[in-house]
Amino acid sequence: MILPRMFHSATLLSSGQVLVVGGNYPNSSACEKYDPVSNIWTSIASMSTGRFLHTTTLLSDGKLFIVGGFDGGKNYWHSCEVYDPQSNQWTSVANMTTQRAGHTATLLPSGKILVTGGVAGQSILDGLSTCEIYDPALNTWTPVRNMSTPRFQHIAALLPSGKILVAGGISAPFSEAYDPTSNTWTPVTKFPAFVLQNTATLLSSDKVLVTGGFNGWDQLSSCAIYNTPTNTWVPTTDMIIPRSLHTATLLSNENVLVVGGYSSIGSLKRCEVYNTMSTMWIAVEDMHAARCEHTATLLSSGHVLVIGGYDEDLTREYLSNC
Repeated sequence: MILPRMFHSATLLSSGQVLVVGGNYPNSSACEKYDPVSNIWTSIASMSTGRFLHTTTLLSDGKLFIVGGFDGGKNYWHSCEVYDPQSNQWTSVANMTTQRAGHTATLLPSGKILVTGGVAGQSILDGLSTCEIYDPALNTWTPVRNMSTPRFQHIAALLPSGKILVAGGISAPFSEAYDPTSNTWTPVTKFPAFVLQNTATLLSSDKVLVTGGFNGWDQLSSCAIYNTPTNTWVPTTDMIIPRSLHTATLLSNENVLVVGGYSSIGSLKRCEVYNTMSTMWIAVEDMHAARCEHTATLLSSGHVLVIGGYDEDLTREYLSNC
């Protein structure tokens, strides 16, 4: 990349290019895009506000919706911006009702966006249970029913039913599902562990694979699958390496690639693949550089682009390599 960054976002555009937004770096309003065909990074227009631990959602019209985040100092943002790849322009839109970072943003079948939880301060007590929905057609935010508990650095997955599964984070060890139709949260059977900094991957079998994470003391190798029809969590095979702050990418063959992350030995270059048929993990080739807090984006070619992150080992630096 042109700039090193971590806690950024990376989104595949309809053009096949990848747009990278923000990140924890002094110039965190800077953005750039990658062209896999030419293998070239290009600077694009900067956001009006520098941010990381934000969310980026690809809208149905091809624009990108950026929500909230943190500036690395004392400011947690409720501001939001929309990027138009065609005109290379940013437009400020309505602010959220609540400042937040480390939240989730989920595109609903209606085209609206559900934002859940997050944090608005540097204490665990500053975690949020509040949720709100953005309507792009009206440019309005509407508060909706709170979650049963505050949580941040949690996971959220849109289920085939149209409900949103939320699990983990700084909270009690359970999960819940939101129904946009009735504006209600329903408890889900107990989540297998108190965990944050993990991943959730929606499989084509109407199941959600959750991998690794951090329980407040150790990085985890444990994994679990949420079964939508039965509303239950079932443990599955542990990863080979315990890790948090990693990525998990659903591949075109329905397997899941887990890359990098952080463990007791520092940042990881180790990678492994979960075979959804055999439920076994297979070690694959290491990355060239160890990293955590990076992004991994499935390209149109079926390759996976891993971008930036942080090296917690000897160098302790933000990464620009990919």
